Amino acid sequence: AMSSNFNLRTKVLVHPLVLFQIIDAYERRPKDANQVIGTLLGRFNNKQGSTEITNCFSVLYKENGGRLDLNLGYATDMLELNQLTFPQERVVGWFSTGKAVSRSATQLHEYYAKECPEGRPLHLLVDAALRGQRLSTRLYCAVEMGVPGGTKGLMFSMLPLEMASGTAEAVALRLMQKQNPLSNNKQVGHILPELVQVVDATRELQQRLDLVLRYINDVLARKRRPDNVVGRALHDALTSVPMVDSDSFRMLFNANVRDMLMAITLSTMIKTQLQISEKLSDMPDQ
Repeated sequence: AMSSNFNLRTKVLVHPLVLFQIIDAYERRPKDANQVIGTLLGRFNNKQGSTEITNCFSVLYKENGGRLDLNLGYATDMLELNQLTFPQERVVGWFSTGKAVSRSATQLHEYYAKECPEGRPLHLLVDAALRGQRLSTRLYCAVEMGVPGGTKGLMFSMLPLEMASGTAEAVALRLMQKQNPLSNNKQVGHILPELVQVVDATRELQQRLDLVLRYINDVLARKRRPDNVVGRALHDALTSVPMVDSDSFRMLFNANVRDMLMAITLSTMIKTQLQISEKLSDMPDQ
């Protein structure tokens, strides 16, 4: 007989920030540590039947005769601090680094089953060693198996995992792609000013609009066969845009640009003030 605590058809989404945090924890791990272990945080959406992994933090541990002694006090304190900042996030499972599920996975599952509100912890395995220049990520859930009335055990079954990103994360990922160190771009490591990014985004939007207009004109001229899926997508995109005349849009856009310029000015002033404060604090007392 076999039973599962987790619906294998549940859609699981992970945000890029989670993977970056795991890689950062792996790079900063103690010299005697072979892996990094931590808590996954996120949200359960029962209506849509999905789970979203939005955050995480690493947990200190010690290896003792093949077992892992987690620093439960540290894990509890980190969870409480996170609840103060993101009260909507709950424990959804745990993560570890490596190329295969470790022997301590059963022990960790028992602990996080008590911490998860649903009692169904997920296990995210990340190969942070970048074997083959790729970041391998796999998601598992524990499936209970065994003979009824007899000894039972756990088997970790793989689940499909999808990437999800908000607007801010999408902008950051697009910038990272442009800053690829393997490219011939001489501006690697240099973040463009905000106004330059606005100009680039506007230029990219103009190119996509030109592509859409070219497709529509080709369909009207019977040069291309119409596609119902594309037509519905274009209809949804156009109906989602509010009906605003050009003068109102220009005023709204200019107001947003002025707000952004004010934010840039204030951030620059704060940076300058911090730099002056640091230099004054480093000056020897007369």
